[in-house]
Amino acid sequence: MSRSPFQTFVWRSEIFECQSTDIQRFYSLLAIETERLGLGSKILGQAGHHPLYLLQSPGQKAGLPNLLISAGFHGEESAGPWGLLHFLSQLDGELFKRVNLSVLPLVNPTGFAKGHRFNELGENPNRGFFIENGKAKPGADTSAEGRILLEHAHLLQVASRDGILTCHEDVLMTDTYVYTFEPSQAPGRFSHSLRDALGQYFPIAADGDVDNCPVRSGVIFNHFDTSFESFLVRSGARVGCCSETPGQQPLDQRILANAAAMNTFVNMLAPELS
Repeated sequence: MSRSPFQTFVWRSEIFECQSTDIQRFYSLLAIETERLGLGSKILGQAGHHPLYLLQSPGQKAGLPNLLISAGFHGEESAGPWGLLHFLSQLDGELFKRVNLSVLPLVNPTGFAKGHRFNELGENPNRGFFIENGKAKPGADTSAEGRILLEHAHLLQVASRDGILTCHEDVLMTDTYVYTFEPSQAPGRFSHSLRDALGQYFPIAADGDVDNCPVRSGVIFNHFDTSFESFLVRSGARVGCCSETPGQQPLDQRILANAAAMNTFVNMLAPELS
């Protein structure tokens, strides 16, 4: 069974009191949290009629870990962006004394607004991130959004130096799993902590294959392809994770699970204040 790029997926969120595709409500609530937290907001480009935002914690400081969270590469994976909004709504400025946080809140707004996997041009925004002779390079299958991100590759590489978390969903699944990257031969604390954060909400996927990738104990480990997270790890990010919440489970449960994964990611990699 495969995922259709133009099948429509729409759910109701009681947390946010709207449909999962309500992009105007998403952006209006995001603006409120951006202002409340004093986040810097940069428009990297336009995706259809929508801005592609990068948000960053105020007063980024040398010596703190640089962490990047991204969501909404696939439009039918709506709990990632809504989970990010929930995560931001629970934050206060104290976190920014511990970490330089950067956020790509919604990479594929045209797909999100329709509940479609691909963007309005029929492109997959999470493929086509290449490196050639040490430099970022698009390919024939790079989406319009991917080209915008690659134009800002250096900024995103710096922002993700100490870790990248990108939040995806698998609309075919009732169980959860993660893709993780660590500089080791086997999954360690980073991989298991993020898997377990999601495992508080859903069953962990049994051993087997997902999209021709081997899943072991809920982890697909060090699988390199042309995805955004793989690109950033190959570009120097110390660790990386692509979380996969199950689209066959209730939306609000998936939203809370995404927010929990983000909390785990940040708190694991940001040192406590002494």
